[in-house]
Amino acid sequence: MPVAIINGKRKLLFWFTGPLPKTVVDFWRMVWQERSQTIVMLANLVEANSVKCHKYWPETGTLSFGPFNVTITGQQILADYTTREFSVQLAESSEPALSVTQFHFTAWPDHGVPDYATSLLAFHKKVKKHHKRGMGPMIVHCSAGVGRTGTLITIDCVLEQLQEEEKVVDIAGVIIHLRTQRMKMVQSLEQYMFIHDAILEAVTCGDTQIDASLFSRRITEMSHRYPQTQLTEYENQFRVLEKVSPKPCEIPRNKALQHPFKNRNDYYLPSDHWGVVLRGDKQDYIHATFVNGYKQKRAFIIAQSPMESTARDFWKMVYDRKCGVIVMLCDLLEDGQETCYQYWPVRRGMAQFREYTVDLMEEKPVKGFVMRTLVVVNEKAGSAHQVVQLHMTNWSPDGSCSHLATITSVINEMSAIQRRTGNNPIIVHCSDTVGRSGMFCAIVTTIERCKTEGVVDVFQVVKALRVHKPGAVLTVVSGTYIA
Repeated sequence: MPVAIINGKRKLLFWFTGPLPKTVVDFWRMVWQERSQTIVMLANLVEANSVKCHKYWPETGTLSFGPFNVTITGQQILADYTTREFSVQLAESSEPALSVTQFHFTAWPDHGVPDYATSLLAFHKKVKKHHKRGMGPMIVHCSAGVGRTGTLITIDCVLEQLQEEEKVVDIAGVIIHLRTQRMKMVQSLEQYMFIHDAILEAVTCGDTQIDASLFSRRITEMSHRYPQTQLTEYENQFRVLEKVSPKPCEIPRNKALQHPFKNRNDYYLPSDHWGVVLRGDKQDYIHATFVNGYKQKRAFIIAQSPMESTARDFWKMVYDRKCGVIVMLCDLLEDGQETCYQYWPVRRGMAQFREYTVDLMEEKPVKGFVMRTLVVVNEKAGSAHQVVQLHMTNWSPDGSCSHLATITSVINEMSAIQRRTGNNPIIVHCSDTVGRSGMFCAIVTTIERCKTEGVVDVFQVVKALRVHKPGAVLTVVSGTYIA
């Protein structure tokens, strides 16, 4: 059996490689024998066109692996990981079924390590909260069982070491100990450096999660100023956030810099990694960035408000990505300056943007926002796509909103449209791509997590958002509005 035991206060059992067709029965035999109720999976089934792990669970219903009947009883898919609930029963046995939870981290890239540790630390915290004493040893596996598995186990051991030994950190010592029981644990220098970054982030940021039932009391407490520093907890957290977040000028943004005429400003530019690409265009750059939501990867596109010269590109993005909702958070003019070119027809009518014709079907004022139903026709393809624009009119450039209930109304309307149109990316735009747009995406993500998990963590939501869009949520005042 390709298995090793990691000794410690909690025994960790991990699988040498991802289960193969010829070893999958042994895998479930190990789960049953050890009464393991937690499985941590760190690889995807297929990466870079190579099979990394045999699918050892059913998509629906029950699947038999030798004498073991595995039934999937629940699944929750989030942006960076998926949790699955299984009931495992040994055929012709009177023993009760074993409940098993699989935590499947899906955001580890095919090569290397994640760009930032934020999502992996959140995943680790979720696993730790679930796995309690008496549940049997935890099973951790990736593909080879040494790289990603070794990285996560090292992070886990060092964080426990910090709690127990008065802030002692000995990453090298932990890895040396692990390697006495399994060779080559932590495979590369890149993984070794990533572990250091993860521990630094965990120590610097601390625990910022708040139970929803305590939230009202905590936000009042967070507004009090500490006598020694005269800073509130909001301000302290925002300072830490500024310290640990990537700066807009630090990310690779070569494509954006090559197209200065397509950018309203040259600071908050899309990263090369997360930037939206205009499909089929030689000039495929647009000032727009994919951002993850709570449950969905690339749930949002934070876009620059169109200029006259980029309005066609904006509509191409809407059409190609089949976006069902545009959330506009600025006015056309603010402080006497053009913030956004009017990229939709005036009143009931049509407007032409090269090969795209846009027809305003309906315009309906609602308290605090305007809802416009638009149809964009691709004249070359001879096909049309409908999108609804939700235009908030009472959110100031400084981030203050005169009626916070309007944000809730817009989110509710947006969610209803998404359910009808298929959950394609939601386009969000404002004056600078980071202030109001960042706040809006953070609010939506925070609400979704609160509804699902019963917890609020504005700090971690904004930190994760800034991985994709550095600079998002500009001020501590913006952070208090999210809360």
